[in-house]
Amino acid sequence: MSSNARTLRVCFAGLGMAVASAALAVDLPDPVYTYCEIEVAEFRQLPNSNDVFGDSEIVSAPSEFADCFYITGKLQKDCIWDRQPKCCLISYSKPLTAFDETGRNIGLVEEVLSIEDLFSGSNSFAVPVLDDGTIRIGVTSVFDCFDGTLNGLFSNGLHGTTGEVEVSVSFSIRGADPYTFRFEEGREALRLAYVADEGSDVALITCVDDRGTKEICYDVDYYWVTGLTSRELYCITQVGGKTYDCEATDTVLGWFDKNGNQQGGPLGIGDSGTSNVSAYAELCVIADDLGEIRFAISGFGDENFNGLRDDAEETYFEFLEDEEYIEDTNNVVKGEGWRPGSSTKTNPDDVVRLSREDFDEYPGFACPPDHGVCGCYTLKVRLNEHTDEGDDDDDFGGGGLAARADMSGDGLVDAVDLAMLLSFWGPVQ
Repeated sequence: MSSNARTLRVCFAGLGMAVASAALAVDLPDPVYTYCEIEVAEFRQLPNSNDVFGDSEIVSAPSEFADCFYITGKLQKDCIWDRQPKCCLISYSKPLTAFDETGRNIGLVEEVLSIEDLFSGSNSFAVPVLDDGTIRIGVTSVFDCFDGTLNGLFSNGLHGTTGEVEVSVSFSIRGADPYTFRFEEGREALRLAYVADEGSDVALITCVDDRGTKEICYDVDYYWVTGLTSRELYCITQVGGKTYDCEATDTVLGWFDKNGNQQGGPLGIGDSGTSNVSAYAELCVIADDLGEIRFAISGFGDENFNGLRDDAEETYFEFLEDEEYIEDTNNVVKGEGWRPGSSTKTNPDDVVRLSREDFDEYPGFACPPDHGVCGCYTLKVRLNEHTDEGDDDDDFGGGGLAARADMSGDGLVDAVDLAMLLSFWGPVQ
C-alpha cells in the first residue's frame, strides 16, 4: 500500500476482524498490539510509498510486546492506462423514406456513407455535412463493423470491447466538441447527430481510445521492522487476509539486507507453496545487529518483488527497453528503471503508456504481466526463541543451537548456512 503520510498507529486486538481471528489461533499475551497500515488516498504520492525498498514502511515493535505483534496491510488495486478500445466510426445519410419492390412504404432508413476503422490512438476522418446541415455518425468497436451494421454484435456474440472512448467533432469554423463514454459491458454502440455551424461543409471526427484506466494488481509492500532483539530468529507469518472475492490472499514474503539486496536465495523467500493457498506464507529470518528486519510482501508468483509475474517479466522488460520506456541495460540487469506500484490514481506520469500501434504489434503486453493478487493481509511477527533446555520451539523444529544455526532447514549445519549468514552479516555500504 502506498502513502505519503501513511500513519502507523497502535490498535488493540479487538478493533480489527483480522486481528481478532489471528489472536484466536495462538496463545498470546493480553493485550496484543497491532500496527495498522493506513491508506490515505490523497497522500499516496511518490516517492514516499512502500512500493520499493528505499521507501520501506517503518514499523517499530512495541517494547512490551516486541516478541509477538501484528502488521496489517493491503495489496491494493492500482490503475493503468486502458488501451483496449479500437474505434469504428460510421457516417450515415439523413433518414429517407424507403419502399420495397412493390412500392410499399417500409419506413425510414439511413444509408451508410462510409466506415472508418481507427486502429491508432488518435485517428480522424472527414465527414461531409448533409444538405439539411447535420452530420450523423455511429461509434462502436472495430469488431462490430465488419458486417457494416452498428448493433453491438460481432459474429454470433457481443463485440466484447470495454473501456473509455472520447469522440471529438470539429467543424471548419468552431473547435472540437468532445464527448466521452465507456464501453461498459462489451455490447455498446453509440449514435450521435450534430447540427453543423453555418458555412461548414465538412466535419472532422476524431476518436481517442487510450485515455481510460483499468485496475491492475501489482502492488508490493516493503517493511522495515525495528526494535527487535538483535541476532535472534523471528518468524513472519501471514495469519489472515481476504481478497476482494473473499478468498485467502495468496502472498509471498522476501528477506532483504540493509542495501536492499534479497537474502538467502530460495531460503529467503516464504510462500504458501501453492497458488491455491493451502497454507499462508511464512518467513523465518534473523534480526541484524541493530535488531532490525527488512522484508517485502507481494502476490504469489512474484519472488523478486517488483509486482510482476516472474515467468513473464523478462520478455516484458525486453519490450519496454526496445520501445525506450525503460533503460536499456544490455541484458545485464533486466528491468532497471521499472518501478512497482505506479498508478494513474496518484502518479500517472510514471505509468507506462503504450501507443495503439504498440498494442496492435504486441497484444500480449496490453498491460503489464501483474502478479494478480489484491487483498488484505495480517502478518504475525514473533520471536522464535529456544528454551532453557536447549530446544527450539515447535515451530522451528527443535535441535537447540544446531537448529538455530541450520538456517536452510535441511537438518545440517554446512556451507549453505554459512553462506546465508555471511551474505546477511557482511559489510554494507
